[in-house]
Amino acid sequence: MTIAGYPARGSSDGRWLALPALAVLGLFFTAFAVFAIVSLLHNVSGTASIVGPPSLDNYRAVVGLKLNRDITLDTLWLALQLTGLCILIGYPLAYLMARTPSRTLRNLILFALIVTFLSGGVTRAYAWLIILGNTGLVNTLLKTAGLTPLPLVHNRTGVIISLVHFLLPFFTLTLFGGLKTVPASLEEAARNLGATRLRSFVAVTLPLSVPALIAASTLTYAVALSSFLFPDLLGGGRNPMAANLIYQKILDAFDIPAAAAMAVLFLLIALACVGVLGQLERLVQRRFPTTGRRA
Repeated sequence: MTIAGYPARGSSDGRWLALPALAVLGLFFTAFAVFAIVSLLHNVSGTASIVGPPSLDNYRAVVGLKLNRDITLDTLWLALQLTGLCILIGYPLAYLMARTPSRTLRNLILFALIVTFLSGGVTRAYAWLIILGNTGLVNTLLKTAGLTPLPLVHNRTGVIISLVHFLLPFFTLTLFGGLKTVPASLEEAARNLGATRLRSFVAVTLPLSVPALIAASTLTYAVALSSFLFPDLLGGGRNPMAANLIYQKILDAFDIPAAAAMAVLFLLIALACVGVLGQLERLVQRRFPTTGRRA
């Protein structure tokens, strides 16, 4: 049965609409499959040739090297720290955007977040080098005030500052969409029943926003795990992450199979971490489907 010339719901004609997305996913999966196959081969020393037979030698070498394990664990921990900082900064920002009655203020915050997407990562990285450098804006102001300049680049501090700036729009905009679905009238009802603003937020808004909070944190964590440019430029090579290690393996030794093995292992670890966060989100949705209403 059709309505106004359109196929009925469930019609096989509608399935054709999924073909472009399936084609893109298939392309990505094929590329990853080829990469996984290459990781089982071997590089001929001193050349760019890749030969067989397939084996797990590259994986054993990657896992057996302490440097690889340390950098992988450090990447997972740094991504967790960055996600935590984005929660501390981004949640109040998203809440302000969702609840402010001023459209001008909301648009101003949205503009400040979205404009970061309009400039390339290289531009932002070099901008932070200028701001945080030894003769940059921050240290120039400290010297003017008679204070001791701070080492803010070529260390973990510069990496964290620049990456939080890069990740914050991902987190805030995702959470903002979730907070907009939480009716402000629920908070008003709680206050009418005698709850303070803080109590109404903790008992009503925060529980109802947990699924969106986990979704935003998952996206932020996944993007943080793949960071390459900012650790390379702001860290000065002293604070490498997993992506930097894989790049160095290709650039220095041109050992593509070993780099592929590193990439496959790290991707599996990252997918496992993201999967845990996804399970946590589903658990929260089942456990507290109407927490705000009961409060």
